Amino acid sequence: MVKKLHTQRKGMMAASLMLLFLPLGIYVTAEDRSWSLLAERFFPDYVVQFVVSTIITYWWILLAEWIQFQLHRHGGVWLEQLGPLWSNMIAGTVFFVVSMTGFALVLLFTEWLFYNAMQMNYPQTDLRHASRAMNGLYATLSLCVYVLIANTQSIDQMEEVKLKTEQLEKENLLSQYGALKSQVNPHFLFNSLSILSSLVKKDPDLSEQFIERLSRAYRYILEQRDSDVVPLTQEIEFLQAYTFLLQTRFEHKFNVRIDVNNDLAAVSKIPALTLQLLVENAVKHNRMSEKEPLEIVITHTADSMLEVRNLFRPRGEKVESTGIGLQNIINRYALLTDRPVWACEQDDAFVVRVPLLTN
Repeated sequence: MVKKLHTQRKGMMAASLMLLFLPLGIYVTAEDRSWSLLAERFFPDYVVQFVVSTIITYWWILLAEWIQFQLHRHGGVWLEQLGPLWSNMIAGTVFFVVSMTGFALVLLFTEWLFYNAMQMNYPQTDLRHASRAMNGLYATLSLCVYVLIANTQSIDQMEEVKLKTEQLEKENLLSQYGALKSQVNPHFLFNSLSILSSLVKKDPDLSEQFIERLSRAYRYILEQRDSDVVPLTQEIEFLQAYTFLLQTRFEHKFNVRIDVNNDLAAVSKIPALTLQLLVENAVKHNRMSEKEPLEIVITHTADSMLEVRNLFRPRGEKVESTGIGLQNIINRYALLTDRPVWACEQDDAFVVRVPLLTN
């Protein structure tokens, strides 16, 4: 479907074309091209010609749009089958024929207006050269008008398609992010209930404290379910509650040490449950004992990254995994920032660095 251009844009296009073609028309039709003679005719001759020619060109642009609209209205399906190249060539040819047919009437009108009604002096006696030059000039202008219209409409359509594509991509990313977040909640609850089931018979009093901390932690999850990112300070507070749950289970075999600048934590954000998933991932894949406890150290780096490090001591047995730990974090960060998550083995340790976000 052909989309009409705004009136102001059509006016600017008409004026721009006349700024280009009017000096060219004066050059090819004037017998005496001396600066003194041209200066004498600048006002009112050339000024009036510019105004009148701009108005005529504006209506010319309206004609090109009208022809395009009528062709697409009555032969839109046929033109679409031909493709944009042939459809524009056909529309351009029709416009060229119609505009050049009306050119003779326009030329007669302008000659009468300039040289009869306004008594302007024409600078040469033989009009045959001027007529041929003007015919060629107006033919070129006619083609330029249509090409400019078609090109402007194509650019506008491309911009519109680009905006729609970006909107669809954004909606798709939001949908993906929602799906990734929905994976975390049941995963956290499942693992916490597994810990609780092993604790209930062993220590009822501690189980009560565990349930209270679990309730507090899960309340945090529910409060942040609609948030893409959370303040790092809140995430650290939640991690401390979650760490209590793990220390209750593993006693002296497990510890988390947090060394993050308070000022940095106050202005930084992070996807919800990122630290919980990284700590859980370390617990799941590393062996631990009272003699060799698993210590997880959380620090920040100079390049605004949050680092989670633990000694790499993989379990001997195969670990059953749901596959949404580290990969979940990588996928969520990919939807939020261009800065990647970094994870690898380094000096007998497994290190994960995640970007700190500021908005």
